[in-house]
Amino acid sequence: MFDKRVKSKVYIGITFKNMGRTGGMMKTRDKILDCAQRLFSEEGFDKVSTKRIAKEAECNEVTIFRLFGTKNRVLEEIINKFVEESKIIRSLHESLTGELEQDIAKSILLYQNFLHQHEIIFRLQLKLSDSENQKFLRTIDFKNYLVDHFIGVFHEHKIHYSPEIFVNDMLSSVMGSFLLKILTQGKFTGERDGHFLSEKIKFYQNSINQYKKTE
Repeated sequence: MFDKRVKSKVYIGITFKNMGRTGGMMKTRDKILDCAQRLFSEEGFDKVSTKRIAKEAECNEVTIFRLFGTKNRVLEEIINKFVEESKIIRSLHESLTGELEQDIAKSILLYQNFLHQHEIIFRLQLKLSDSENQKFLRTIDFKNYLVDHFIGVFHEHKIHYSPEIFVNDMLSSVMGSFLLKILTQGKFTGERDGHFLSEKIKFYQNSINQYKKTE
């Protein structure tokens, strides 16, 4: 009869062996994604081959095909990882309180932090075609979340102005400054960056108050 103790040892040995193999493959997978993300953001999706990614990730090109299948799938995995790591809507939900001026400041600061935390992703987006960019644009719906939030806030504070126009203008302004930083290779940073952000917050806080209905 087969000894149960021997059987357990065999299973344990197989489990540990498979766990080590799986862990190694996950590290290789993550390294491929990190290298591909960096290369795509620097040189563009079309100009980077799977052979180049493999060289940077220190693995065989066959490994990329085995793990992802195609280069397009590598890009899709980068997008999926970006979505999983992005917590901006949760942060908005936890931070916004309904206080008009505070919520404007928090929305701008959270969006700014989000952009900077994922700068490499947005550099990658600048290198993509319009059709490829649509995949990113559909990932995080913070604009619609903010519009829904400010509909209630504007009603509560008797603000007679379109929340959608306000949010779109506010986010576009923050994004514009962020893209200027990227396009000027980081020259639009430091104290000037902080100063402009502070002035932007004051501008939107002050501008919306003029639409407040007085009894």
